[in-house]
Amino acid sequence: MKYSIEKVDSRKTTKEFLMLPFRINKDDPHWVPPLLMNVRQLMNGKHPFHEHAEVEFYIARDSEGRTAGRISACVNRTHNEYHNEKTGFFGFLECENDPELAALLLKTAEDFVKPLGMESIRGPFNLSTNEECGLLVEGFDTDPRLMMLHNPQWLGGLVEAAGYTKLMDLLAYWLDGDSDKFQKLFRIAKMVEKRGEWKVRGINLKDLAEDMRKIMDVYNECWGENWGFVPMTPRELTAMVEELKMLITSELSPIVELNGEVVAFGIGLPDANIAFKKGNGRAVPSVLALKVPPFKVNIDRVRVLLMGVKKQHRNKGLEALVIDRLIKNSAKMGMGRGELSWILENNREMRAILEKQMNADLYKRYRIYEKEL
Repeated sequence: MKYSIEKVDSRKTTKEFLMLPFRINKDDPHWVPPLLMNVRQLMNGKHPFHEHAEVEFYIARDSEGRTAGRISACVNRTHNEYHNEKTGFFGFLECENDPELAALLLKTAEDFVKPLGMESIRGPFNLSTNEECGLLVEGFDTDPRLMMLHNPQWLGGLVEAAGYTKLMDLLAYWLDGDSDKFQKLFRIAKMVEKRGEWKVRGINLKDLAEDMRKIMDVYNECWGENWGFVPMTPRELTAMVEELKMLITSELSPIVELNGEVVAFGIGLPDANIAFKKGNGRAVPSVLALKVPPFKVNIDRVRVLLMGVKKQHRNKGLEALVIDRLIKNSAKMGMGRGELSWILENNREMRAILEKQMNADLYKRYRIYEKEL
């Protein structure tokens, strides 16, 4: 057989799993190495995601014993209970440009989830919608932003050749910081502020965990009915806050309150991928590039990661109020441009705001694939 499959179950195979993307993508100037420490933590069985999921990681070797591909296979019980589905997931897909290799990797994931009662498999998810997901199919000519993926252009074709079809596209929009585009939005925000009902403040960095809990209550309500949504457990939220706390700023995390209740929010993060690219996936050089002069790089863009308004307070201009703060504060910080992602392709309401009120450009498209088992 041309290739063989091994479970990732040792320090050696873990290192091979982690380092394979560096070889696959070495000639792509737009690929950004992941922060290896974060990937290693997510793979660790002690990560809270594993408390409600069965997960396995695999590598493929060629006939000479060289690592040629990798994949994860997962059954996320929380997802299946929440959506009343029987679906498995694949993720972390990387491989050389060989249809036989890709098919073998995907079949390995299928063979893991099918005996567990799954009727379909979809991906890529690393490991759920709360982490990196989607296969880039449009927008290969720019670097990915923080917590977004980048892959060879041919990878989607290999997945389709293995019998997978499009299930959903995740969209990324780009704003170039031209304030003339936002005058209508700014006027709406100003009118909302004049009413005096709403209090707008930045996230409290001294009690970040509590504010994130309040934000996630709004997020869960806003996105609970959306395709692919999976509620976070308290321990998963704690892990996410720990991972992102170095990047969260009060200025880029506006919160709207009514009588002390959080009713809307937005979270933008400096695009740390600029630093991670310089650090080449290693933690210490990446932190130096992020924080410490003279190593510090200039981060001139943001990624708007999350945004939401409680249902009963929609169509009152609060979306404009949140975006107004994000745009103006990011510009003051020298980051007056950036990405808003990801947006479900069927989210017509948000797409209309981005395309008609903000003149944002749809510039990247990530695809989720599915196969019936």
